[in-house]
Amino acid sequence: MDTTKGKFVLFFWAVLLFLFYFKIFAFVWDRWIYESIIPDLFGILGIILIVIPAAFLTARLLVLKIPMPFHMIGIIGVVLLFSWNVYDDHREKGLDELFIYQASNYNALVFMFPDWRTEEMEPVEELMEFLSQYRVKKMSDSEWDAEWDRNVTGEKGFSFMIYSNDKGTGASIYKNRLMSYNNPSYYKVLNGPIDMKWVEMFKEKHMSGQ
Repeated sequence: MDTTKGKFVLFFWAVLLFLFYFKIFAFVWDRWIYESIIPDLFGILGIILIVIPAAFLTARLLVLKIPMPFHMIGIIGVVLLFSWNVYDDHREKGLDELFIYQASNYNALVFMFPDWRTEEMEPVEELMEFLSQYRVKKMSDSEWDAEWDRNVTGEKGFSFMIYSNDKGTGASIYKNRLMSYNNPSYYKVLNGPIDMKWVEMFKEKHMSGQ
């Protein structure tokens, strides 16, 4: 086995496995340990004494047990998958594409400010059809902050959540930009402004029916 190539493969899998194990460790810590009597220092020690060694040892075992050609195929696959995810995350898309939910397991649509809720499917379909006419693209945190500063006096918008199988998807939407609640991220509206009068009529229509 080529030493340089072997070290590269070991490093690649060690970093990837560290990220994987760290995510599991963070989930367990946040869910069952955080805000308990256990100090945060133990969390740092857990990363140093458990997560890092586990990632390195697992990577070392993979390098020893799996032939090098399979490693290269796996690395190429991971790089291609990562590249596709980055492209898909930053490409132009329909506004309605940001909200992923299962119609068969739909629970409710909840609007905020003022709060109202409906378990009927028709309002969700109507809202998604309206949003589908707008195109959006991801924007950076600095772009969002600059827009927020320019609109510090207050910007009209609306917020909603769609729940299915007790999982939620939603956003705070303004005339020319929005904040998605899915892994909180920001988007600019390319063909705005969004018709806020339609939104007000939509809310009045369905709130009056409750």
